[in-house]
Formats: sequence, C-alpha cells, structure tokens
Amino acid sequence: MVSFSQMQSSNARITETLPPGLVAVFVGGTSGIGETTMKQFAKNTIEPRIYFVGRSGEAATRIRADLQSLNPGGEYHFIQADVSLLHAVDWVCREIQARESVVNLLFLTPGVMLTTQGSDTIESLYYPTTVTYYSRIRFIVNLLPLLQKASHLRRVVTVFGAGKESLLDGNDFPLFPGRYHQAGPLQTTDHGSLSTMMTLALESLALEAPNISFIHSFPGFVKGSSTSSSPKTGGMIRAVFKVVGALPLFEAGERQLFLATSARFPARDGVRLRIPTAGVELGKGVSVARGTDARDGSGVYSVNFDGESVPFKVQDTLQQLRDRDMVRRVWQHTVKEFTRVTGSAFV
Repeated sequence: MVSFSQMQSSNARITETLPPGLVAVFVGGTSGIGETTMKQFAKNTIEPRIYFVGRSGEAATRIRADLQSLNPGGEYHFIQADVSLLHAVDWVCREIQARESVVNLLFLTPGVMLTTQGSDTIESLYYPTTVTYYSRIRFIVNLLPLLQKASHLRRVVTVFGAGKESLLDGNDFPLFPGRYHQAGPLQTTDHGSLSTMMTLALESLALEAPNISFIHSFPGFVKGSSTSSSPKTGGMIRAVFKVVGALPLFEAGERQLFLATSARFPARDGVRLRIPTAGVELGKGVSVARGTDARDGSGVYSVNFDGESVPFKVQDTLQQLRDRDMVRRVWQHTVKEFTRVTGSAFV
C-alpha cells in the first residue's frame, strides 16, 4: 500500500521532475474533488496553464482568485459550459484546441456522485449516464491528439467507480433510463455497469494511444464533496460516512494529484520504451502499479483512493468481459452514440 506520506513526498517532487508550463484541463473543476485537486496541481507545479470547465461563473471567479494566490506564476482559464451536452463538450474542446498545441493532464470529475436527476438531455441521452460516461469519453477522444503530442506527462484521470466493475449486459448499453431514478445513485448493479463501461472504454483508447496512461479512480468517501440534490440520498451517504469515515477534502486532492503525476502509473509504451513521460520518479518503497489486465505498468489502471490497484477478482471479471469481446462492443456502442448525437466520432 502507498501511504499518504509517500504520496505527499511524490507531490513535493513534482517541480524537480516535471517542467514548467504543464497544461492541464479539469472538467468539473468548480467544486469538490475536481476543485481541490486542481488547487493542489497549481500549488505544486511551475507556471502551469490550467483550463477548468464548469457551470458556475460565480464559483469560477472565487476559484481563479484562489489559484492566483496559490501560484501567481500560473495561467488560469475558466470555460463555462454544460458538459451534459456533447455539443457543448465539442465546443469546449475546440476552444482548447485553438489555444494549445499539447495537453499534459486531463482530469475528469463531472457527476462524480450520480444525481437523481433522472431525465433525458435534449440530446436524448440519460443525464446521469451522460455526465459520468459519454461526456467524459468525448473529452478524452477529442483531446487525445493533444495529449499524445506532450513531451512529458501524458495522462488521463477519470474519478468515478474504480473497483466497482461488474459483468455487463451487452444488450443494454444505453444504460437503464429510469433505474437510477428509482434506486438512487448507490444502486450496485447500475453503478457497476457504468464503472465497467468506463474501464473498458479506457482499455480501447489505450490500444489507440499506448503512449498515454489512463486511470479510473475511486476517491473514497470525501467530506465536503458534492453528493446529491436528493435529501434521501444525501442521508444515505452521511450514514456511510459515520460507519467508515471520510477523507478531508484537501487530502482527497493530494491523493488524486499523486495519481495524476506519479510514475507509478506509466503508459504502456512508457514502460516498454523507457521514455520520460511517466511522471514523478518513484520514491522508496513505491513500485509500478498493476494494470487492469493484471500486468504491471500496462497503461490502464483501476485504482482505489489509497493508490492501490483493484483486487484480482475485479481484474478476473474484466478478463471475462474481454473474452466476450466487450471492449470492442462497448467502444462500438459509444462511437455510435457520438455519431448519432453530434454527426462525428470526434472533433
């Protein structure tokens, strides 16, 4: 297990290992885990250029001031958008593509706690599924070329349900309109299906981009993070907090920063070719993580809040899904939905 102090030590060495001017995109950066991780990134890097995407302009004004205070040498750009709409995602990505030639880090947290807003979007996608899956994957696909061009860190982190992967019914990919609304965001089967689709989609992306590392993380239970607009759901989560405890928000941010920058999670080609894009060099007692295919350093990681890879039983489940050709089937479905909604597989 990687201790919290080892994570902090790694984060403190970011400026010694990674160059000035890293470009990072935080989607869902105006609250909760996205905001606190972004602030840790700003605090621990030299002259970063950060783009953060969210709905609230009021929150963005406060956050930009905080970022300037943490690191006056950085550049901080807020892009206001409703990322539950794929057309809005494409617009945001075009804005970033027009301004930057590379991206080092894409960090995704929208909808990290599923809401009970059970309606479809105007694009005929189910809202919780869109913000936790389709929107995130669309960001990754669109920004993949900029990530591949980076000369140092190349990483995608999506914070959701790592370790909750389960067997998936390939006949029900649109993902259950109405069932979240009835059962609530902690309903195991549906949450597991979304988590599974996320991990399998990352595996598909890694086949196309083996020089990028992809991390699906579970943040743990976090004090002060967004939970739900539903009083019933909020009460359920507070009850869990009382039983298992919860991480302070600042600590969750430091843990996620470790996932975003440590060489513990190299791209597949980063290990094979020994190229210097893996991240902050490993400290004493820290080794390369086990990928979702149960091989060390294989480029796609499903990781718990403590920096450890998910148990072998979860990786066994993922192997069963690969044997059933589910990586390809999930990706075919995703591209089909992208094309239906936007007219193209990417922008």
